[in-house]
Amino acid sequence: MTVFYLVQHAEKERQPGDPGLTELGRRQAARTADWVQHVGVRAVFSSPLRRARETAWSIASRTGLRVREDGRLRERMNWDGSRPMEDFLADWAATVKDRNFVPASGDSSHDAAERFRSCLDLTKSWALSPW
Repeated sequence: MTVFYLVQHAEKERQPGDPGLTELGRRQAARTADWVQHVGVRAVFSSPLRRARETAWSIASRTGLRVREDGRLRERMNWDGSRPMEDFLADWAATVKDRNFVPASGDSSHDAAERFRSCLDLTKSWALSPW
């Protein structure tokens, strides 16, 4: 049986686009890494977003593993500041209510879940084989 530990990125800067972690976020990532290093993790994957990569790098540095980026792990919606936050949040709420709703920028919840599922299927076979 393969066990996956899903870790959401730590606290990020409150900026649009692709911000990094706050000081608190770096401490959160380090605490997560402290815990993860004792559970036998064999691979670390990350979305290409900076906040996720920084969180994954913290974990990888404690486990001796390298971070493998996979675009399928990206968030279903990421506010880039090109639209008002209220519009972004309205789209977010619509994707929660209707899993097939496609927002102005991003993926439907259904499509994001399919991306994630395909990544888990692939990483499952990678996790079972030696690197």
